[in-house]
Amino acid sequence: MSYLGDLGPTIIAVMWLETALALIFLLLRLWTRRTINRSTGLDDILLVISWFCFVPYTIACTVAAMRGFGRHSSELTPEQSIKATQAELVGQTFLLVATPFSKGAVVAFLARITIIPWHKWILYFTLFAVSVPALLTALFDYVRCSPIAHVWDPTIPAKCWLSTEGFTRFSMAYSAISVIADFVLAALPWVILWNLQMKKKEKLVIGGAMSLGFFAMICGVVRTIAVRDLSTRADYSYGTISLILWSSTELLVTMLAACISTLRPLYKKFRGNYSSNEGGYHNSSGAYRLDNVKDVQSQPSLNPRTNVNRTNVTGGHHSDENSDKSILGHDGPIVRTDEVAVEYEDAPNNKLNRSETATEW
Repeated sequence: MSYLGDLGPTIIAVMWLETALALIFLLLRLWTRRTINRSTGLDDILLVISWFCFVPYTIACTVAAMRGFGRHSSELTPEQSIKATQAELVGQTFLLVATPFSKGAVVAFLARITIIPWHKWILYFTLFAVSVPALLTALFDYVRCSPIAHVWDPTIPAKCWLSTEGFTRFSMAYSAISVIADFVLAALPWVILWNLQMKKKEKLVIGGAMSLGFFAMICGVVRTIAVRDLSTRADYSYGTISLILWSSTELLVTMLAACISTLRPLYKKFRGNYSSNEGGYHNSSGAYRLDNVKDVQSQPSLNPRTNVNRTNVTGGHHSDENSDKSILGHDGPIVRTDEVAVEYEDAPNNKLNRSETATEW
C-alpha cells in the first residue's frame, strides 16, 4: 500500500530527473572519450561508480516516499514512519559512498593537467579529507547502536556508543568539510589553468565547467543546515526532505562539472570543425603537437642555396590512459626541437657545402 503524499511526489520527480540528467551527460562523456579520443581514464571509472551509487540512492528515497516520507509524521502511523525512515537511511548510505567517487573524478582530471607538485598535493589532500569522514558517516549509522534497528526505530532499547546528537554533530562536520572541498575544486582549476599552454577557449571550457563546484558548495551549505534536522524526531519524515534533495543536487552538479569539461571535442565534431590533430587535442600519436614546417628553396642562380627550417613542439611523454587527452594531450613539460639544414654551392670551386644544426630543449 502506498502512502505517497505532500512532498513525496516532489522527491520522486526531482531525484529521478537528476539521475537521468547525470546519466545523459555521463554517456555523452563516455561516447566522446571512446569514439573521438579513443581512450578512457580513471575519472571515467570513478564517475561510472558514482552514478551506480546515485541510482540506489534514488530508488531508496523513492521507496521511502512511497512509504510516507515527505508527509508530516503526525499523518503516519509509527510503523509507516519506521519503514520510511529505514529506506531513507539506506539511501543516505549510497549517497555518502557516491560523494568521494564523484569528487575523486574531478581530482583525477585536474591532477593530470597540472605538473606543479603543490597543486597535486592540495587535490589529494582535499579528496582524502572529504572521503574519510564520508565513509565513516556511512559506517557509523550501522555500528553506533546495538541493536542496529534502534537507528530507525528509537523506541527499541539499545546501547549506543555514539548518541544521535553526537552523530548529528559528526555529520555536520563532514558536511562542512564537503563544502570546503567543493570550493577548492571549483577555485583551484583557475589557478592551474592560469599559465597552462592551452587555447583560451579550452581554459574557459574547463574553468567554467569546474566553476559549477561553486553551486555544489551552495548546495552543501544548505545541506549542512538541514543536517540539524537529523536529531529532530518530532517531524523527521517531513523536516529532512531538503537534506535529501540538496544532497542529490550537489552530487549531480559535481558529476556535471566532471563531464562537461571533456565534451568540447564532441561539440566541435557536431559543428564539423573538429580535427584529431588540432592544437589542444590529441593526434594519432597522442601528443599535443604544433608543427610549423617551412621549406624555402631559392631559384637557380650562380650561388644556389636550399634552406630548410623545421620546428616541432611536442608535449612530454604521456600515456593513452590520460583522462584529459581531449583537452590537453601532454602531461609533461613542452619539448621543442629545431632542425636547420643549409645547402649552398660556391661558384668558383663548384663546391657543395652542407651544414646541419639541431637544437633541442
